[in-house]
Amino acid sequence: MDYWFGFVGSTWLWPAVYTILSIHVTAISITVYLHRYSAHRSLDLHPALQHFFRAWLWCCTGMNTKAWTAIHRKHHAVTESEEDPHSPMILGLREIMFRGTEHYRTADTAEIRETYGAGTPADWIERNLYEKHPVLGVGLHGVVLVALFGAAGIVVWGLQMAYTPLFGAGVINGVGHSWGYRNFEVDDRSTNIVP
Repeated sequence: MDYWFGFVGSTWLWPAVYTILSIHVTAISITVYLHRYSAHRSLDLHPALQHFFRAWLWCCTGMNTKAWTAIHRKHHAVTESEEDPHSPMILGLREIMFRGTEHYRTADTAEIRETYGAGTPADWIERNLYEKHPVLGVGLHGVVLVALFGAAGIVVWGLQMAYTPLFGAGVINGVGHSWGYRNFEVDDRSTNIVP
């Protein structure tokens, strides 16, 4: 075993492929599962697919379904007001781009989860693993990546961990409410970034 490249051997190809694919699956998990399914109930998902997304998000982001859903629903309930957990109009684009996850953590209270988190998973695995040990998933993911890719696994893990706060919270939430175009007028500052 090569300590720099782990079990996959001495090539950057597999760490690069895994990084691209894992970030893509994370983006799909957030978009399809957390946003479309959990927060807005705009589609139905098979229970096996729901659990895949929950497990993936636990391992690759440490995000909790109820917390994310509740904070997103609150965002829609109080958009662009002082109570909005991630409004670039109130907090500024730079703040959301670089400190967006801190605002999510601050907004994640028992009251917000209770008020806005209805209909999210409350099964045994959610209560006893995902909610109680959010860091365990990302830690296990890191260990697996180092075993597979050696020291390069640390880089892969770091890129995976950086993706959601910078792109998901920063670009999507920040830029999506700061500039772009609209197909029709709405009561908030949300826009489309790309066609």
